[in-house]
Amino acid sequence: MFAGLSSDMMMYFVALSVAASFFVGNAMDSVLGALGFGPLGNMIVLLAGFFLGLNAVDLIPFGRVPSAMIIPAAIAVSFAILLLLAVFKRMVRPT
Repeated sequence: MFAGLSSDMMMYFVALSVAASFFVGNAMDSVLGALGFGPLGNMIVLLAGFFLGLNAVDLIPFGRVPSAMIIPAAIAVSFAILLLLAVFKRMVRPT
């Protein structure tokens, strides 16, 4: 995942990912309302989903996914995980 990056660049990447996931998690808290997990919970779900998505795309054989699509694919995986967890929360929540 971080094969060609120095340790400084990895830390910048992680810090940027954490900051972006906080702002997106806060926005998703406004969108999801009671079905969400709060700003911090949404942030953790999105960040974990992003890194799971990066690892999932990394497992695909080299050359199958264009390099310009790796980050958008990881973001799509993180939103899909947040959606699945919100649907699951709605299903188990008493009415």
